[in-house]
Amino acid sequence: MRNIFSELGKSDSEIKHKLDTAFQSLFYGNTSTEKIYFETSNDLAYIVDIGHNDIRSEGMSYGMFVTALLDKQDEFEKLWNFSKLYMQHASGEAKSYFSWQVSTADFSMMDPGAAPDGEEYIAAALLIAARRFNRKDYQDEAISLINAMAHKEASSEIEPMIDRKHGIVRFSPVTGNDFTDPSYHTLAFYQWFAEATDRSFWESVLNKSRLYLKSAQNSISGLYPDYSEFDGTPKKTAWHPVSHCFSGDAWRVIMNIAIDYALNKHDPSQQESILKTLSFFEERRPYLADYSIDGGLFPTPPREATVGLISMNAAATIALPPHHPYISRFATDLWNTAPPTGTWRYYDGLLYMIGLLACSGKIEY
Repeated sequence: MRNIFSELGKSDSEIKHKLDTAFQSLFYGNTSTEKIYFETSNDLAYIVDIGHNDIRSEGMSYGMFVTALLDKQDEFEKLWNFSKLYMQHASGEAKSYFSWQVSTADFSMMDPGAAPDGEEYIAAALLIAARRFNRKDYQDEAISLINAMAHKEASSEIEPMIDRKHGIVRFSPVTGNDFTDPSYHTLAFYQWFAEATDRSFWESVLNKSRLYLKSAQNSISGLYPDYSEFDGTPKKTAWHPVSHCFSGDAWRVIMNIAIDYALNKHDPSQQESILKTLSFFEERRPYLADYSIDGGLFPTPPREATVGLISMNAAATIALPPHHPYISRFATDLWNTAPPTGTWRYYDGLLYMIGLLACSGKIEY
């Protein structure tokens, strides 16, 4: 993968220092204001959503992904051990899936349901770690999880994570959640899954997801909704009344498209989609973090651009043509941004770390 920071003239030592500083802050920084990674014993560790005081499959999976890509074997193994012990269902209809939310008090499952981006990132991280650390057991665990995501036997309560009718990822495998989340379409991972097991199935998911994301992008603004129907129509839910708008989940979509294009060069129209989204933000500097899907006012007071959104916009530049002016604009935004601190450092911090890895050419299987 290309190294955007290098293209901007940053030296290898400067890039390494940037990555090391971010990792040190989020994993070993000040307990009150910086770190999100906590160890419980010699072989267990977890990542906390500081603002909500819980442990999420999202954060654990992102942490595993980051530590695998940075060759942090010790931290990776501790996160995986915790996830497997406290978050993965060992039996029952949800066997192999992970609880999306666990208590920081006693590590019990607060909600046994699964959020598929967690499983996707865990599987991808295990595949990376299997190669980096020469661990066949990680490969075996990844394949077992990937197969469960694809082919779990449906029941009255649980579905496969890939919707049986539409062939793309569901918002949740829990029965009744018959819609999707655009940011859960981790295109490059599907290619990795296809190389690991059941090639024809995962290549079909990949191709259908690429088409779906074209339908989910708003034709006026270039933005994506947090949730949508399987045909791309924005979806409003009772528990997330702004889910039909562009907000925290949707920030991640253009990064997923960009990684796919950067690694696979499948469809030049992916560049056009990314440019449409980045043009929206470029024309609105200093831009906000939340918008209605057509680019209008958000239903509630919007946030200023967050570290997470800045990071995802920068990551998207890996798909742009060489020397495109947006590369310098958006990647420099990220380079000049410090690791987040304070109450909401969890989500912003993990997206910041992934954005740095993308712009450093580090996202490789």
